[in-house]
Amino acid sequence: MIQVAPSTPHTDAVISLLEAADLIVGRALHPEGGGWQGEPGRADYVPYDVVYPAPGTPDGNLAEPLEYLDYKAQITCWGATETQAEQEADRVRAAVVGQLLTVAGRSSYRIQQPPGSRHVRRDDSVSPPEWQAVVDIEVRTQHTA
Repeated sequence: MIQVAPSTPHTDAVISLLEAADLIVGRALHPEGGGWQGEPGRADYVPYDVVYPAPGTPDGNLAEPLEYLDYKAQITCWGATETQAEQEADRVRAAVVGQLLTVAGRSSYRIQQPPGSRHVRRDDSVSPPEWQAVVDIEVRTQHTA
C-alpha cells in the first residue's frame, strides 16, 4: 500500500524553482539578503519571498486511497513599495505557475494559482512600512511505481 506523501519534498521543489529564477526566498522565515540593505528607509531594498507551506491533503480512490497529494503553499512577496511587491509577485508567478514539481517517486500536474488572490497590502507594523503581495499555489502529485 502507498504511504502518505510527505509535503517537505514538495516545498523543497517549489523553493528550487524560485531560486532557479534568482529570487531570494525563505522557508517560513525572512531570508538572508532580502529587505533593507542598511538603514531602513535610506538604504536599498531587495525584494524577497517567503514560502509558507501547507501539509498537503492525500487523495485517491478505493484501490489506492493515498495515491495523490494535493499540495498548497502561500508565497508572500515583499517590497518597499506597492509596485515593488507587485513586480516581485509577477516574478514569482512566472517562476512557478505552469511548472511541474520534481519530487522523487512522484509525477506532477502543473502548478496552478487558484482564483481569489488577495490584494497587495501595506504592513504598518514596521517602520518604514513595507508592502506585500501573496501568490497562492496548488499542485497535485501522484505516486509513481
